[in-house]
Amino acid sequence: MLALVGFAVGYAVGARAGEEGLQRLVASWQNIQRSDEFAAMLETAQGMMSGVLKQAFEMGSGVVAGEVKGVVNRRLRAA
Repeated sequence: MLALVGFAVGYAVGARAGEEGLQRLVASWQNIQRSDEFAAMLETAQGMMSGVLKQAFEMGSGVVAGEVKGVVNRRLRAA
């Protein structure tokens, strides 16, 4: 996370430094992308999103199942 903060600060400084600053910024970003910290952050984010999507799917499945059950019960009562 500290690397990303450093990147943001570097971006602000690099934007004022012209072409040379931009080249340093690109080099810094490439170093960040190759870092173990960045890879770990991506892995953590992927795991979190996987969990969120799984939970949303399970909740959605429950809602759909509940709706189907409600429709069936209403039809049976009407019959």
